[in-house]
Amino acid sequence: MSVNRFRYFGAQPIRLLALAAALVMLTACEAPAEPPLVLPTIAATAVAATASVATATVEPLPSTEPPPTVTLPPAPTTQPPTVTQLPPATATSVAAPTVTPVAPTPPAESDTSYQVAFVASNDTLNVRAGPGVDYPTVVQLPPDAGGIAIAGDGQTLLGGSTWVPVLTAAGEGWVNSRFLTESVNRDDFCADPAVAELLARLRAAIAAQDGAQLQSLVHPERGLRLRVNWWNEESFLSGRETRTLFTGQPSFEWGIADGSGLPIEGSFNEVMLPALQQDLLGATVWTCDEIVHGPTAGAVVLPEGYEPLRFFSAHRAAPADPEFDWGTWVIGIDRWRGAYYLSYLVHYRYEI
Repeated sequence: MSVNRFRYFGAQPIRLLALAAALVMLTACEAPAEPPLVLPTIAATAVAATASVATATVEPLPSTEPPPTVTLPPAPTTQPPTVTQLPPATATSVAAPTVTPVAPTPPAESDTSYQVAFVASNDTLNVRAGPGVDYPTVVQLPPDAGGIAIAGDGQTLLGGSTWVPVLTAAGEGWVNSRFLTESVNRDDFCADPAVAELLARLRAAIAAQDGAQLQSLVHPERGLRLRVNWWNEESFLSGRETRTLFTGQPSFEWGIADGSGLPIEGSFNEVMLPALQQDLLGATVWTCDEIVHGPTAGAVVLPEGYEPLRFFSAHRAAPADPEFDWGTWVIGIDRWRGAYYLSYLVHYRYEI
């Protein structure tokens, strides 16, 4: 009995030790405890969002729109003629013409020399085998060609153009007479009373807005060319069409405005007449074959092809202030078979 009790209680400590060892091993194999989960407060979230929005608004997004452009007035399609320094206006100025009419004496046709006119520097004048564009080209004359002789009477075609037979250094044929002008000596032109009379009649026609008188100054077929600026496109009118200019009809497209680039549209009375009344009738300096003008950022040159014709410059000087308030009209005069005709009017003023 005592032996059995000893055995029973003697084994008990061994069992307890084994149980304790097992507990230690289970504790060592457990995963480490997770850290406590901390949730962001509402205030912290709001601050973070605000910071994000602020950062987004500070950095501008790249724009896909092109940068604004400034419309400038288009440059001539060809190289303009070289600008030379003009002498003072008083050196060759003349008073506004008021002389008695003097009929010109037509020279013998064989003694008269003609030259190409109204042809751009990058173009040529076609000399054809017959009177009209349906005939083949036999010679091409450069825009500065001279020494041309008219060999006989011309032919007026159904469309209104007159073609004349010509003799040139390069060959002979037929050309549209609208692109020829008589070669005139500068000194003879400036001193010719017939030219002064034409200018006086032009002033009278503008002052009275007399279309019939204006028409009498223009060749019926060779017409009149008008330009708001030298670099804008010309408006061409036949002699018959000039008679109705002062009636307010029709409306023309005169080109684009300097600076804004907006189109200039309107009748002769709306666009050209105010400038003629102010600057041509109000001109104080009249200069022969020289353009007199005031200060400007733009060039002051004749349109291409206009150079072969002689001209007068009518200049209204600017007051002391503003010095840019000036205006000039260049009046081109064509001599055709011994008679003078008004050929073109080109306006100049300050340009930006």
